[in-house]
Amino acid sequence: MVLVAPRSAQHEGQTEVLALLRQGGDRRPRFDPGLAGGMRAWLEDAANLVVQARGEDAPALHLGPRRLLAEEPRAHLAVDGRPEHGRMMACLVHALFRQIVTTGTVEDPLSDALAALAVEASFDQVVCQIDALSGTERRALRASLAGHANHLGTLIPALQPGWWPRTDDRVAISLAGGRVVLHGRFDLLIGAPPPANAASGTASLCAVGLTADGPWAEARRTLHLLAMLETLRSGTPPFRLALLHSGAGRYGVEDVLEEHLGAVVSHVAARLAEVARAAL
Repeated sequence: MVLVAPRSAQHEGQTEVLALLRQGGDRRPRFDPGLAGGMRAWLEDAANLVVQARGEDAPALHLGPRRLLAEEPRAHLAVDGRPEHGRMMACLVHALFRQIVTTGTVEDPLSDALAALAVEASFDQVVCQIDALSGTERRALRASLAGHANHLGTLIPALQPGWWPRTDDRVAISLAGGRVVLHGRFDLLIGAPPPANAASGTASLCAVGLTADGPWAEARRTLHLLAMLETLRSGTPPFRLALLHSGAGRYGVEDVLEEHLGAVVSHVAARLAEVARAAL
């Protein structure tokens, strides 16, 4: 992945990101049409081992990026189960990211982000924790979030409607008859979905990921996992991945390679094997 340092000029940063996303768009790569089938067969074998170990009557097992990739799946939680500061900031930054992609503007970063989170029940805990902050803590949070918002405004280019930009695109892949489900969520997908039952193998999507302050390598692995899930969903992976780091104001862009997908499938199959052994 090509890493690019922060830029001081907003228009210049946006132009660079846009140019890298569009580069080579007139000659989209082709992938082996049998790639998705081979990946699915590999994962089906691993998922069936999980079902055998857990029992046919066990409830469906849902596995997302945190459980599939992270060394410590609950590292983002404090001892009492409340979201830590990093998790809180990530939720706020992602809300601003969606707003900037959709409208192109942010007026008051903290107020705008809280308003977005307040309409989704899944963020009630985060909103309550922010409401409980002291005045000093809230001012510090506001200042920090303003820095993230400034970086996002510098990096996110205006996306034309014809690019089909869509945020929080959820993908879920059922294995072993639906008893194992691999899932994830794209921060942003750009491009028209591949035609149904298309056999050309021509890639048509660009995926953009966002991390607020998390490790770069971890966020990149998550993007590779999502690219694998998209391959299973549509039959063709995204042709390009971009990762934005709102804390540092930097970004990276890379083309999707079959070796990336192979490495992720191997890792996920191994993680499923661990789950099966733990269930015995």
